[in-house]
Amino acid sequence: MKRLISSAVLVLLALAALASAQEESGPISWFALDTTTGGARNLISLTLKDDAPMYDGLLADGTLMSWGIAIPINHRLDDSWNYMLWTTMSDWGKVGGLQAGFEKLFATRSPEDMAASQEAYNEATVDGAHHDWIVRHHVHEVGTGEVRPRYFSTSYWKTKPGMEEKLTSFYADHMQPVFEEQRTAGTIVSYGIFTQELHGDPQWTHVTWYAITDLAAIDAVGSALEAALTEEQLAEVFPMMEMEAHRDQVLLIVHLGGTTPEE
Repeated sequence: MKRLISSAVLVLLALAALASAQEESGPISWFALDTTTGGARNLISLTLKDDAPMYDGLLADGTLMSWGIAIPINHRLDDSWNYMLWTTMSDWGKVGGLQAGFEKLFATRSPEDMAASQEAYNEATVDGAHHDWIVRHHVHEVGTGEVRPRYFSTSYWKTKPGMEEKLTSFYADHMQPVFEEQRTAGTIVSYGIFTQELHGDPQWTHVTWYAITDLAAIDAVGSALEAALTEEQLAEVFPMMEMEAHRDQVLLIVHLGGTTPEE
């Protein structure tokens, strides 16, 4: 997350007025993605030591709705990251609050501490691999906080030109009711769908996701969707998408903001 306060971020924040002029929906999430050297353990430890108290403070004061760290447990040959730090905020104003949190944090550190932190980050990551996704949630249904999720099950989709809103509507009309039933039953903790708020990755247009405590829930969710979606509905949705771009990923949540690693 070190590069979150880079000059590129200042440019992105200057674009907030343009982004807010678009049709608004749910919260914004900022995903900071890195490729680590020798596995993600060192970067996880570094983040928890250097930055977690700031994130937890922003969570406590309402700037953040959630934050955490997750790593993929299934891998592809063309994977470009193996570490994800997410922060979720209600709007672009809160994104500005996140940047202000970093500025306040860095103001408390000496030049020597800043240099040591940057050196540790550089050693833990592959140079030039860091990138960000800034997304807008169109459905974002979360749990009560009483149950701590352990995994994210995610699916990446790429629509054909002009089909972006139709896919979002299809999800809300036909898939959200299934996920809501699963959430009410306790099979999943939370779920949603998001698109790129600031466009930068041509490989996908939508991501659908749900959070679970046990991998066995994936079978239950798959069976529920198969039972609920009719052949006519599938015939409606599949032509909207570039199916060769579809992929699935399961992420292990290694830290959830507001908790301790031991919890």
